[in-house]
Amino acid sequence: MPEHRMEPRNQGYAKTIMDSRPGYLRNLTEEGCKIVTVSALPYSINEILTFQILPDETSGLDRITVTAELRWEKKDGPYFIYGFLISNFASEKDRKIYFKLVTQYSRA
Repeated sequence: MPEHRMEPRNQGYAKTIMDSRPGYLRNLTEEGCKIVTVSALPYSINEILTFQILPDETSGLDRITVTAELRWEKKDGPYFIYGFLISNFASEKDRKIYFKLVTQYSRA
């Protein structure tokens, strides 16, 4: 099907893996992020979790490991939305990649 958009679509979804549970990264800020899943996560508010972020393949960025506090959760139709406050990155390289993602998505 031919593309009829006036402006190019910004590609990209970052995926997440949390204890083998997939999700999608949304609404990144320097302090935190939202993760959307299709099934409930078995974690409690204020629990500290470590998960991986897998940037879109087209970004050329490596997967990173983040430690964050689960601050809130909300059910929205068939989806579960979780808010996280980032507390640490596995490495300085991971921190730099995360901030590249924040910049990339803020332009989207």
